[in-house]
Amino acid sequence: MADDPAGPISTAAAERPGRPDRPRLAGGLGSPVTRAVAITAGALLGWQFIGAPVFEFLPAPSEIVQVLVDRAASLWSATVSTGSVAVLGFVIGCTLAIILALMSLVHPSVEHAVLRLGLALYAVPLIVVAPIFVLWLGVGSARPRVALSALAVFFGVLVNAVRGLRAVDRNRVEFLRVVSASPLQTLRYLRVPSALPYLINGFKVAAPATVFGAVVGEWVGANEGLGVVLLYSLFQYQVDILWTAMILTTVVALAGYGIFGLAEKVLIPWHESVKTSRLES
Repeated sequence: MADDPAGPISTAAAERPGRPDRPRLAGGLGSPVTRAVAITAGALLGWQFIGAPVFEFLPAPSEIVQVLVDRAASLWSATVSTGSVAVLGFVIGCTLAIILALMSLVHPSVEHAVLRLGLALYAVPLIVVAPIFVLWLGVGSARPRVALSALAVFFGVLVNAVRGLRAVDRNRVEFLRVVSASPLQTLRYLRVPSALPYLINGFKVAAPATVFGAVVGEWVGANEGLGVVLLYSLFQYQVDILWTAMILTTVVALAGYGIFGLAEKVLIPWHESVKTSRLES
């Protein structure tokens, strides 16, 4: 008699009456998405019926939704203003950081000087330097806000870029020298792929930071943006508008983080951090 192809596992399962094996569905009650939705719904219900009645300066989610409906046009305009400034500052700050990181490859002394410059700029609080930028670049214009956004992302991207460009296998560097590869070819085929995971990680951290820089710039010298809405609603004790603007600012910051989180999975699926996160999920 031929052996059962299903083996002892199917035999043991058949001997357990009343407990048939069922395939586990990816979208079942135990899935991460379902749990996240359940937790969010529970938090909103608790906020609506427990938190808002107990705490005086905590508006209910229904009130925030009402503000979003009533002030949709003005809030959308403020969100676009803050988002556009943040994007422009992000591009400028990251570009300058990458250029300086490339310059640091010339010599270790240049690398130390670049990192010290970045650390000196990072040590200055944005709220302190913001009025100076407004005086230099003009009150009411977008230039101070863009400069603050760029400054907010500069150091994090610089450190990750320098570290990534240096994090190469010395054996591969020696091999490229043996085959007479030019410095540009070494940069293209070895250093840039090595730096890509570090750069994307820096971008993920910089995306929320650039929104913070834009909001700080709006606090000290702007006529539009979510920072202006936050400031005016605070002074006028409009708590529902204050919370709505805060939530919109958070959503914009998280959107930037999420974009680079997706880019990480697309551009570097081979990297250990991406593979580990997939296994954990």
